[in-house]
Amino acid sequence: MTQAYYTTNILRRGWSLALLLALFLAGCQAALNEPVAAVPDTPVPPAAVEPTATSATTAKSTPVPAAPASAQTTQATEPLAADEANAPAQLRIPAIGLDVVVSPMGWWVTEINGTRTTAWALPEAGVGWHPNSARAGSVGNVVISGHQLLGDAPFAPLALGDVTTGEEILLTDSEGQTFVYRVTAVSEPQPISTASAEELALAAQYTAQGDSAELTLISGWPDFSSTHRLFVSAEFVGVAE
Repeated sequence: MTQAYYTTNILRRGWSLALLLALFLAGCQAALNEPVAAVPDTPVPPAAVEPTATSATTAKSTPVPAAPASAQTTQATEPLAADEANAPAQLRIPAIGLDVVVSPMGWWVTEINGTRTTAWALPEAGVGWHPNSARAGSVGNVVISGHQLLGDAPFAPLALGDVTTGEEILLTDSEGQTFVYRVTAVSEPQPISTASAEELALAAQYTAQGDSAELTLISGWPDFSSTHRLFVSAEFVGVAE
């Protein structure tokens, strides 16, 4: 065969490989840029989501500003505007001796029963703040989730029923300011995998954003398993002095 034939054949193979490479890179870029269709405004995390190493490390290493020793003295104030508030960094419930670090959570895309959805990455140490919820002391609903079974299980007292209405929750932001919330309700355990449409709608209501300043804690239930979720609702009271 002639030299021209070999040259033409090599060029054709080169163009084919280049085309395949271009299509592959384009597909990868599309996957990276593709919006996560199932990420809702306020996704509710499964109670049994395994934490990522990054999230757990963040929770252990995040410095927490000093908070007041007691919230017995509370200045009744209006909640902050959303653009004036900071992320929560520490959560305490004095009545049960709970004192934990709060870190913002990440999430990943997964598939459940053929449906593309998201799952929160809860930290093993401390609890996780939903970064698409309200900030500490601001108008809206601050949503915080924690393990009751895995890691240091900070929300085990919630699963055991130790948190009751009327108790104070202290939420300190990243600048060291502490806000006081008072528990108004503790939900009945809500099923996860077997939840009806009505139960799913109720769970969504607990994490919904509104015009009032609220705090919602989410824990798995019971303390030895994760078949259900438990929601603790609290209202904004003021600033701890």
